[in-house]
This record gives sequence, structure tokens and C-alpha cells, in this order.
Amino acid sequence: MENSINRVELLGRIGQNPKIMTCGDSQVAKFSIATNERFKDRSGTLKEETTWHNVSVWASRNTDDFRLLKKGVLVHVIGKIRNARYQNADGEDRYYTEVTATKMNIRRDDIQAAPTPMPDMMMPAGFYPGFAMS
Repeated sequence: MENSINRVELLGRIGQNPKIMTCGDSQVAKFSIATNERFKDRSGTLKEETTWHNVSVWASRNTDDFRLLKKGVLVHVIGKIRNARYQNADGEDRYYTEVTATKMNIRRDDIQAAPTPMPDMMMPAGFYPGFAMS
């Protein structure tokens, strides 16, 4: 079997404050980010299209780094696409697609809580699931 690639890279703003859940010894933050594309249509009119992407980021249970993830913050996410299925309360199958982040860069100067702007920082995944901020 030939090798295959499942990799996605996104740069966009967080749409709402993340939902943070504990799973065993890890935490997961789930949120969506918006990416924008500008293009001209057939008539030459400039258009902008926004696409929303579901993202999940894993970390160790005792991290407080998720406090940096807030609505409106610019993030650069590298990860893989994951399709999943679940059953709702009525027993109906529901499907969703999300990006599971393996690396994430938070634009520190976008974080209003920071007393002074900090440089951008790429946070590599330590293992799956998980990532570490350094």
C-alpha cells in the first residue's frame, strides 16, 4: 500500500470561546475558526467567502494554556481531518468533520489579557492526543 497524506493547515480567527472537556488524563478544547477567501466573480465583482472549521486540540490535564484560546484570537492550526459519527438523543446517526490539531500557533499579540505582546509560538504535539506549549 502506498503512503497517504492527511494534513490540513488553517489560519483564521476563533469564532467562540472554546468548550473545554476533561478526558482521562487529558483535556480537549473544541472550537471553530473562520477562514476567509477573496475572489472576483464572473462579473468582476470582488467577493469574500467565509468557511468555518471545527477544531479540537488536546493537552495534558494540568495545562492552563487553554486560557489563551478566546473568541477572536488569530490561530494557525496544522493537523489532520477526522470524520466521526455519533447518535443523537433520538437515535439518529449524525456526522461531523473536524481538524485534530497536531501543531497550533497562537498570535500572542491578539490576546488582550497579555500585558505586553509576545512573539508567535508554534506548539508541537507531544503525542496523540496531545500538544505541548513551550
